[in-house]
Amino acid sequence: MKKLVGQFSFLSFVVRDMRHFAHVRYVALDRAAITESDDDLAQALLSYLTIYHMRMVLIAEGLPLSSSFLHHLTQAGIVNIVTATEIEEIQTELRTCFSEDGMQRFKPPSQNAIISIEKPSLPLNEEQYRFGCSNITIAIAGSDRRVGVTTTAFNLTCWINAHGGTACYLEANISKHLAHIIQLFKPDKQGNAYVMNQIDFYLTPELNQPYNFIVIDCGTLGDRTFQESFVNADLQLLCGSAMPYELPVFYKAMDRCRELPAQALGLFAPEDLKPYLVQSISRDIVFGSNSHDLFDSNVNGHFHKKLLQFYIES
Repeated sequence: MKKLVGQFSFLSFVVRDMRHFAHVRYVALDRAAITESDDDLAQALLSYLTIYHMRMVLIAEGLPLSSSFLHHLTQAGIVNIVTATEIEEIQTELRTCFSEDGMQRFKPPSQNAIISIEKPSLPLNEEQYRFGCSNITIAIAGSDRRVGVTTTAFNLTCWINAHGGTACYLEANISKHLAHIIQLFKPDKQGNAYVMNQIDFYLTPELNQPYNFIVIDCGTLGDRTFQESFVNADLQLLCGSAMPYELPVFYKAMDRCRELPAQALGLFAPEDLKPYLVQSISRDIVFGSNSHDLFDSNVNGHFHKKLLQFYIES
């Protein structure tokens, strides 16, 4: 158990610090310690659920059962909510939330799963490109755990499909994030692919059909030897966090890739550190915006276009 005391921006905590607690099974959050409004907190919780597969317990003392905030949470599958005001009742509700089956009273009676999130749809009227290529592999790896590899791979796959190309996502990540995402969104399965937002996602390399691009999530760069899927890819992308205490890991990983034409992508990079990263990591490093939406086809579009410029037909 680890207790963090004080007031927090939950969204900021998810972006910057939650990756250090990815091994835990439960997170208890006190509504009174969160600086966001209820609406912003609800959105932050949804972002959290798309990335992490751990039970969220929300302590919201005195929250009325008629509250729109409570309704929003339960519709999104957040049902382990403590609303009592007396300490004995709070303790009883907490024990229920941490039990094997969790709290049942907020679950919709017609469903057993705790998650029911509407799948986002692809945006319309995006600028379209023609890609004259087939099965170009793009391998994405991270210098360390929890630096945004899976989100980056998802966003790139969505960007290609929304901008005139075809791309699929292939998991080569031992963390098995895709299995958790499949459990969350309950997608249809067609052949070997799980289909979300008209995009194919694969757990194995047996693909249903050819694509312009195959985006491979390699997870963390291998400690001793690189993954074959990373070395043999047509394009290699190395993601690294640019927080000051994580820079040595990013630098070491990029140095190990010096024999490969790997493109460095700096995430979580403070503005005042970017010139230093250009000097120390790579003169060609590109900085990406933090993304909290796996299916965002717009985020970092400038980088995606630059990465694939060679394959775009004029």
